[in-house]
Amino acid sequence: MKKNYFLTLIIILISSVTFGQALLSENFNYGSTAGDLTAVSSGGWVNHSGANTVGYAISSLTMASYPSSGIGGSATISPSGSEDVNSVFTEQTSGVVYGGALVNLTALANGNYFLHLKDAASNFRARVGAKDNGAGKILFGIGASSSTLTYGSTAFDLNTTYLLIFTYNIDSGESKLHVLTSVVLTEPGSAETTNTGVSGTGIKSVALRQSSGIPTVTIDGVRVATNWSDIVSEATASINEKTIKGFSSYPNPVNKGRLTVMTSNSNEKEVSIYSILGKRVFAQKFSGNNKQLDVSHINSGIYIMKVIEGDKIVTKKLIIK
Repeated sequence: MKKNYFLTLIIILISSVTFGQALLSENFNYGSTAGDLTAVSSGGWVNHSGANTVGYAISSLTMASYPSSGIGGSATISPSGSEDVNSVFTEQTSGVVYGGALVNLTALANGNYFLHLKDAASNFRARVGAKDNGAGKILFGIGASSSTLTYGSTAFDLNTTYLLIFTYNIDSGESKLHVLTSVVLTEPGSAETTNTGVSGTGIKSVALRQSSGIPTVTIDGVRVATNWSDIVSEATASINEKTIKGFSSYPNPVNKGRLTVMTSNSNEKEVSIYSILGKRVFAQKFSGNNKQLDVSHINSGIYIMKVIEGDKIVTKKLIIK
């Protein structure tokens, strides 16, 4: 009877709860040694052009209430580098793809794009760039499908962390760029700048680009989703009102066999993963604020993850690829 009850609970969670879900959530949590991003990420980021490496730094960027804030390290790029790298997610062939990233620019050049969405080949969309406005301030710009960017008019400061949210509408070819100093839960009616180009490109990865003209910039908290809400918030569902403070888990979907779970305190936690038939396929206890779990032995599919910390419980839909 107990097993049937749990099976019913899982079915209810999967079928009746609406889960927001990022296509990609990248916190650059790759350990305490700086180096080459493609090497430390073990395939999470791969080279598609150039040779002088994108860097991995052990410090992170922060913004209050942003779900991918202050976790792990960060990526570093500069105009003296030439390597371009990308991280893949489930391909999107219609609708709007949203990208988000924390950025901190320390030096400017004459202008070029350093962040963009990408298809399975080499078609770049929603190219995000920056340039000096002539007075040492930042102008951010976007190009929907062209390296010629449309720049906004607001002058932003160096050595300041901003949240960039950039979009590509696959159906219309329009791209928008929002530059935020704090998290905004609903999409603003107007963007810092817009640009319209080629439509119909399926989007499969997000990329970091190095070239002459780009700023020297630290990038962190890269997220991709199909709506604004899933960029600025991490959705969870709980079967207990006493939810775990500061709970988050990433990435979801899990596509590299590694799942990180974190909370605000270091109390002992038990993480269990169940199949849709109610069979427990994973269980591990740990103490500390965060833990990277090896789930590479679990078959691809939809699961329910349950995390217990004292008398508090969180359950979350989990996709493993």
